[in-house]
Amino acid sequence: MPPRKPLVKPGPALFSNFMDISMSFFTASKIPGKHLLGAVILSATGLGTGLSATAENLTGAWQMALSQNKQVEAARQNQLAALKQVDIARAARLPNFALSAEYIKLDSAPTLSGNSLAALPNAPPGQDMVSVPFEMQIAEDKAMLYSAVATLPLYTSGRISAGIKAARAQAAASLDDHQQATLDIKLAVAEAYIQVLKITELNTIARAHIAALSGYKNDVGNLHLQGLVSRNDELMASVALSNAVQGGISAKNQLAVASARYNQLLNRPLDTTFTLEPMPVHAMSLDDIQTLTARALQARPELSALAHKIKALGFTAKTIKAVTRPQVYLSGTYHNLDNDLLLDDEVLTYGVNLVWPIYDGGITHHRGGELQRQAAALQAQLDDYQQLIELQVTQAWLNLDETQQRIRALGQVLEQSAENLKMTQNRYREGLVSSSEVLEAQNLRQQSLGNHASASYDSALAWIRLQRMTGEL
Repeated sequence: MPPRKPLVKPGPALFSNFMDISMSFFTASKIPGKHLLGAVILSATGLGTGLSATAENLTGAWQMALSQNKQVEAARQNQLAALKQVDIARAARLPNFALSAEYIKLDSAPTLSGNSLAALPNAPPGQDMVSVPFEMQIAEDKAMLYSAVATLPLYTSGRISAGIKAARAQAAASLDDHQQATLDIKLAVAEAYIQVLKITELNTIARAHIAALSGYKNDVGNLHLQGLVSRNDELMASVALSNAVQGGISAKNQLAVASARYNQLLNRPLDTTFTLEPMPVHAMSLDDIQTLTARALQARPELSALAHKIKALGFTAKTIKAVTRPQVYLSGTYHNLDNDLLLDDEVLTYGVNLVWPIYDGGITHHRGGELQRQAAALQAQLDDYQQLIELQVTQAWLNLDETQQRIRALGQVLEQSAENLKMTQNRYREGLVSSSEVLEAQNLRQQSLGNHASASYDSALAWIRLQRMTGEL
């Protein structure tokens, strides 16, 4: 195809929007110094132009989520409940004291009947005594009885001490569960935070792309009216703009969804507007996979929780076994019989009681076996979870390494795409290339900007996930 006639009539206004917006994004993506992710500070409902004094950062978002999140609150309440179980187990060592009162009504008053020997009146000396029948009421037909009973365990074959240890182990497991819930919420908030930043920057790139193509379409339309370009160039510009608008609509919807998810994690209305601070880019971890895995196996609360639950089951089994052994109690009892016919209607008793269950049909034996099976199941989960953590750390480390390599590779692509766009535009002015090549160069520029932004935010997310996998988030 012979070279097209150079375009000289439109003047310097041609491609002004095309170049300015493209080059501005190139400059923004090369921020030096602290290497902040995202040159554009964002709002959840629009694109901000500067960093607001009330902009939220990730630390503040974590604090807000942890103070209001229902899952964390549920884990905290479970932890408090487990601590109460410790208090209950310790209270078993203390004396028990009980008061009781009972009102009784009998169909007849309790009465003694029998025969007694008695001498007849005026009987001569030496005469035998005769048997005389008698009846004697010993209580009223109604009475109010009172009693007080106190018991103190002296020896329980280790039942109480094992119960305390089991409760403490379960409380430690609940603390681990609370830490796990905290880490999970922090990871979810960080993912949502980074997702909003990422989609906002992609949305900004899409809007800039639309603005550039809109300006290009107008310029090509003017050139077509002057007879300098064909109708085909104008149609290509229109189609490219329509495709860009469609992509912008999708990006805007994704931003709305990501913002709603972020608000939901912070337990506030889904349509709450907010501004987020950029995130710093972290370099590759200096530790190797083996070192990180070793730290994860020590720090992950999931492993600690399972270990504490296994320990709690072991102590609970000892508690059940101790029930079948001798139990010694010191007891004291006071009774008030409310009987005026008795010389003393108050009775006080005290002593040492021995209780030794000999046979319970095998219930205790079976309960002990049940706990052993439960402990074995948790041990299998623990062993499997250790392997899972090794895999999680490896995947997180490799993903972070991948994002770092992508950023390094895309650093050159940004420069090359900007130079390619500039050269293509110059050649188009001279009539050496077609409109399709200009549009392709602009698409490549937008794609390189989007890929670089995605790689940067993917790197931040990979770093956060690596911290979560090692239990250090």
